[in-house]
Amino acid sequence: FLSDGHHCGNAEHLLAGTLHAATTTNPDLAYCNYLLIFGCQVGFSGYYAYTTMAQRMAEARTRGMRVVVVDPMMNTAAEKADEWLPIRPGSDGALALAMLNLLLNEYHIYDAPYLKAPTNAIYLIGDDGLYVRDSAGKPLVWDAASATPRPFDDPVLKEPALEGSYQVAGKRARPAFELLRESAREWTPEAAEKVTTIPAATIRRIAKEFGEAARVGSTIVIEGKELPYRPASVIYFKGAHGHNNAWGTSLAIELLAEVVGASNVPGSLMGCNPVCYGHPETGMPHYQPKADRDGMIIPGLWFGMSQPGTTPPPFPPRQPRKPRFLNLIDLVPWPMSTFLPVITNSNPERFGIDYKAEALFNYGSNLVMSLGNPETTVNAFKDLFTVCVNLWVDETAEALADIVLPDTCYLERLDPMPQWFHHHHPVGMGEWTCQIRQPVVPPAYERRHFSEVLLDLADRLGIRPDFQVMLNLFYGLKPPYALEPEKKYAWEEICDRIYKGWFGEERGLEWFKEHGTLNWKKQVEEVYWKPFTHARGPIYFEWVEERGRKIGKIVRELGLDDFDMSTFKALPHWQPCRALEPREGYDLQAIYYRVPFHTFSMTYENPWLDEVSRVTEPYSYFISINRETARRKGLKDGDVVWVESADAGRVKGQVKLVEGIHPEVVGIAHNGGHWARGMPFAKGKGVFFNALLALDLRHTDMVSFTMDCDARVKVYKA
Repeated sequence: FLSDGHHCGNAEHLLAGTLHAATTTNPDLAYCNYLLIFGCQVGFSGYYAYTTMAQRMAEARTRGMRVVVVDPMMNTAAEKADEWLPIRPGSDGALALAMLNLLLNEYHIYDAPYLKAPTNAIYLIGDDGLYVRDSAGKPLVWDAASATPRPFDDPVLKEPALEGSYQVAGKRARPAFELLRESAREWTPEAAEKVTTIPAATIRRIAKEFGEAARVGSTIVIEGKELPYRPASVIYFKGAHGHNNAWGTSLAIELLAEVVGASNVPGSLMGCNPVCYGHPETGMPHYQPKADRDGMIIPGLWFGMSQPGTTPPPFPPRQPRKPRFLNLIDLVPWPMSTFLPVITNSNPERFGIDYKAEALFNYGSNLVMSLGNPETTVNAFKDLFTVCVNLWVDETAEALADIVLPDTCYLERLDPMPQWFHHHHPVGMGEWTCQIRQPVVPPAYERRHFSEVLLDLADRLGIRPDFQVMLNLFYGLKPPYALEPEKKYAWEEICDRIYKGWFGEERGLEWFKEHGTLNWKKQVEEVYWKPFTHARGPIYFEWVEERGRKIGKIVRELGLDDFDMSTFKALPHWQPCRALEPREGYDLQAIYYRVPFHTFSMTYENPWLDEVSRVTEPYSYFISINRETARRKGLKDGDVVWVESADAGRVKGQVKLVEGIHPEVVGIAHNGGHWARGMPFAKGKGVFFNALLALDLRHTDMVSFTMDCDARVKVYKA
């Protein structure tokens, strides 16, 4: 389980991998002039490479970059933006689709050369929704010059068509771009206004501003290289896609950037470092995307350290099959992470699985708090033999653990390259940096570094050879620095071999202990890689359509009526999330939001941050509600209320009346309300939002395994 529970960005990660060859995305703030933020706080509050991105955001704002924030609540980003669009939660996809419609069909602002080259916008789609292929299985495009269909990579191809309808082997075939334009037409600004509550005139203006800011057709020279220049970017995260319409919503937002060519070029939406040519002296680490047989992007590195292939990327997807794993990753074989064992382990027979889990090894994760309704989580895992490794006895350890192993904190640890993961590096030009985390004090009491615990466990289980082969693969270690399978190593020796394997004999552990970091300059071709590759990003996700039909067949055979197949579509679409469905007596939506000084549920135990929350920040321990909404309900500032979910539990807290929140919304800061005795500073502080979230298939986007992270609620005095 991930320590961040449902907070991780499965839908965004899926699209980052398939469109940007990366795990995550960030805007290129060095060159961006117009930034549209959906449900995210990049550069203002917590997000990837936060401290560097905050500095770059300040510099970009100083030079005049315009920022428009789409969010139900005036968060840290919205309060500092040029414009805040208070959207109804879960309707971001409708807004993005209306903007797409305007760009493609009314303003005619799109980058035709880009769409024809590094995308599949030109691929012909049959009436069955799949690629039209030649006898060798290659996707076909229509060549307007010869008025014939040709394979997408045919060197004779001269004028690939973006629009029109053609006959291929007696059947109708249309370019993917034609289908995108057609599907977007239903989302007029007026239709989107009814869903989002954002005025149609505002939608028209923002779409035009964004399209014009992209400067389609312009170029820029960076270090002697002429590159496409698209100084407009979108960025989004959990606020926008944390719903069970996550796939269609995320794709709609992403395609705003794709249609104007604002993807992995200066000023645009960037994958977080998908290309690295390595240190100049060793060429390590080295990874870059490549193309599959259909020409689509395969990430060179996917959520790993240095060795391509150690973690399977989301594309190309494996074939679905009847589930054998409790996380259902064999049925839907592309999401990065999954909380579904919380659902499946209670009744595995329903999913055709003939076993239950017997043990849970939980490292640095507070599952009981970080997933959803805690009763569901506890009931799913209460019979498992559970080991928790953590800094303190939190709610999960208190409720489930048979054994608690005390972990070291960051001041007691030795870690090689603690932030190497490519998505923790800021995007854009600058430097690659490899660093070390080394202990300031020795571990106190019985605390041990978890890596040392794992090495001991591998020995006791008799799997040391396999474990050390895995470490070689993960870190890309080759002789003479590869770990010998049978030899026993101390953790420090492994760290030394990792550094030497990457950077040479003279830069081992002792060198990094002395110098701290190793830096080298990024190359233009690494940063703005899209013009230098032949791999194409999909605007039409044919494989989601194709694999979805196979998944649907298995789902029907299993009788899983609550497994929603309606989102397995190749083009962006929008439908209401569960929290938008009317429920009698439940008239509001509850959302959670991130505050910049807390990390998930862990840091509430920090006494300094607790002081910030209690004394200097007047909202994070309260329940925020619109002042006029509160007046209609007879609520005053400071009243103690219940917030009750239509599908899960209820929580109690004090009301804070605010203007900066949508009138249909209740806002609660993330992961407060601890109750574990092992967390005395955090206990009883704030409100436990996740108790309002149902953990079931009906509240899950089954394409990406994303939870619906808002809830239909009612609010009343306690």
